[in-house]
Amino acid sequence: MPPTQYKFVPEKGMARVTSDLNARKGAPATGDTEVAKVLHAGSMQPYLGYVLDGEPVADNAKWYLTSEGDFFWSGNVDTHDIAASGKILIKPLDSLVCTQRFGERPAFYMGLGSPKGHNGMDFRTRDPNNMSDWKRPVYAVLAGTVSEATENQWNGKFVRLHHDNGYESVYVHLSAVDVTAGQKVNAGGKLGTSGNSGGASEGPHLHFGYRPQKFNKDNGYMGYIDPAPYFKDEIRYV
Repeated sequence: MPPTQYKFVPEKGMARVTSDLNARKGAPATGDTEVAKVLHAGSMQPYLGYVLDGEPVADNAKWYLTSEGDFFWSGNVDTHDIAASGKILIKPLDSLVCTQRFGERPAFYMGLGSPKGHNGMDFRTRDPNNMSDWKRPVYAVLAGTVSEATENQWNGKFVRLHHDNGYESVYVHLSAVDVTAGQKVNAGGKLGTSGNSGGASEGPHLHFGYRPQKFNKDNGYMGYIDPAPYFKDEIRYV
């Protein structure tokens, strides 16, 4: 029996992976195809084109072709406004020192609803030369609209912004909030002051999260993706 022939549409581009996704060897299908590699949430994947008659997954039969000849399903990627992706986020603090990366400590975060691990990045706010000095201004990483400026048991005081690129950012464990829901803010606008509020905080820091507004709640990180590749500024890791 001859192999299935697919109608290929050439179109070079980049896809932003929105949740972990298997790239399949040789055919746009799951079935008996071998997994070539796992494309991780938050990564950028170039493609050469796509087919619209691959195996339907959730009624969607569009698959993208990589330069290695592998296919990945379009349902777990975003190719819209890709020029606005890449390194687009400015720093939420005056300096970025990461004390806990995205995806770390899955055993701990499973109990907080994020079974694959830490669903954001933690940034140091304490002055290493003055341990009692840990309050820092917190800034918007992109222009947006405040969707939440409130407080709860685990996050403490926090701010959530919706951005025009279809993503949202969240700033958690604040000591003070300077904005209100519905307010529009510019990139770099002050949102509040870092702190140590909320039951999930293990010490003064800023927890930062980034995810699509229409997020996949089952991606293992509460829909969040690794924000590190999107920052314009250098991040120092400790």
